[in-house]
Amino acid sequence: MTRILIIDDEPKLGRVVAEMLESVGHEIAHATSGRAGIDQLSAGGFEIVLTDLRMPDIDGMTVLREVRRISPGTDVVIMTAHATAQNAVDAMKEGAVDYLIKPFAMDELRMRIGRISERRALSTRVDSLARRLDAREGFGRVIAESPKMRAVVEQARRVAATDETVLLLGDSGTGKSLLARAIHHASRRANGPLVEIHAAALPDSLVEGELFGREKGAYTGAFDAKAGHAEIANGGTLFLDEIGELPGTTQVKLLRLLQDRTFTRLGSTQARKTDVRIIAATNRDLEAAVKAGTFREDLYYRLAVFPIAVPPLRERPEDIRATALSILGRRGLGADRISVEALALLAAHSWPGNIRELENAITRALVLAGGEPIAVEHLPSTLAGRGGAAPTSTLDELMGPSFSLDALERDLIQHALVKAGGNKAAAARLLGITRRRLYSRLESMSQKQADSDDSS
Repeated sequence: MTRILIIDDEPKLGRVVAEMLESVGHEIAHATSGRAGIDQLSAGGFEIVLTDLRMPDIDGMTVLREVRRISPGTDVVIMTAHATAQNAVDAMKEGAVDYLIKPFAMDELRMRIGRISERRALSTRVDSLARRLDAREGFGRVIAESPKMRAVVEQARRVAATDETVLLLGDSGTGKSLLARAIHHASRRANGPLVEIHAAALPDSLVEGELFGREKGAYTGAFDAKAGHAEIANGGTLFLDEIGELPGTTQVKLLRLLQDRTFTRLGSTQARKTDVRIIAATNRDLEAAVKAGTFREDLYYRLAVFPIAVPPLRERPEDIRATALSILGRRGLGADRISVEALALLAAHSWPGNIRELENAITRALVLAGGEPIAVEHLPSTLAGRGGAAPTSTLDELMGPSFSLDALERDLIQHALVKAGGNKAAAARLLGITRRRLYSRLESMSQKQADSDDSS
C-alpha cells in the first residue's frame, strides 16, 4: 500500500482517480487546490503526490518545488491538459518522476503508479538490507563510545579506503577480528571474499598447506589438490589472525606473498599470483618477538604498514555499558533485562579477558537470572572487587599449607574443558589463552603425570 496525495482543482476527476487507486489498495487523500495540498503535505506521510499543473492559486510547478523542500523523499507526478515538450522538460528538471497528459486512461495511471510504488518498495528493501549489513558486518557493530575507540575506528575507516596492509595489535578479546571484518566491508573489496585463517588454531604442520594450498601427493594423506586461503581470497581480503604464532618456515613464504602477491602450493614448483588485501592481527608484542628471534624482522616491517592498536576494555570504560547492552541486544533482549546496579558493577570492572570475558559473564548471568533482569547477585563474585582482583582473604585461604599451583592450573583447565563440553578451542577462550598454549599445558600436565607414575 502506498500513501498518495491527489491535488487537482477538478473535483470530479480527482474523485475518479482516487476511487481507482483505492480499488487497487492505495491509501488516498484529495486536495482541490495547490494551497490545500501543500497544507496536507506538511502533515507528512505521503509517498507520492499526483498534482495538476495548472491550478488557480498555486500551480503544479510550485507544488513540485514545495514537495522537494518539505518532503524530499516523496515522488511527484505531474498531470496536465496543456502539455508541451518544454513543460515536461521543466518538470523533470525540477524533480518530477513522471508526466501524464490529460485525458489519460485509468489503466495507464494505475500502471505508472504501480511502477513507482514497486521502485520505492525495492529501494526501501535495499536501504534496509544495507543498514542491516552495516550493523552486522561493518563499523556499525564496533562499539566506540570512548575517545580511544573512536580514534581507532577513524583510523580503520581511513585505511579501509586503501589497499594497504593493516596490522591490528591488542590483547585477546578486544575485538580485532570484528574490526578486520569492518575494514573489509568498508573497502572496495567488499564484494570479494573475506577469508580468515587462525594461525594458533592449526598445528605447525598444517598451517602452510591451509595458507598456500597443496598439490595431490604433496604429503601422506594429500589425496587431491586443494587451493589455499591465499588463493581463495583472490579479489578480496585475507585475514591472518594470531599472526605471531606462525612457524618460521611459513613466515618466509608469507613474506613473499606480501612482497609480490605470489605463492607456491605445497608439492609444486609453479608460482601463482593472487590479488589480495592482507589484514593481520596479534596479541603478541611482535617487536619483542623480533628481538627474541622468533619473528622475522623483514616480515614484521612488511606487516606493519598501517598498525592500529586496539585498546583493552580496561582503558575504555565508556565502552563497557554500550558493549554489555549490545551483547544483550544480539540475543533480542533490551536494557530492561539488566539492573542499573548490575550495569554499574560491570562498568567498574577491569575485564582482563576483555569483551570475551564480559560476554561470558553476561551469558552466565542470564542463565542464573532466568527470565528476570540481571541483578548484582547473578554476576561473578570477582566483580565485587573493583579491578577484578580476588579479595585478599580469599587468596590467603587459597595459599594454605597444601596449596599447589600445578594442581590449581590442572583444576582450572579441567573445569574449562568440562564447561566447554570437551571443545578445546572453546576451553581456551574461557581460560583467556590460545588453543596452542592450551595444548602445550595439556602436554606438560600429561608428561608430569607420566613422570609421577614412573617414579611411584
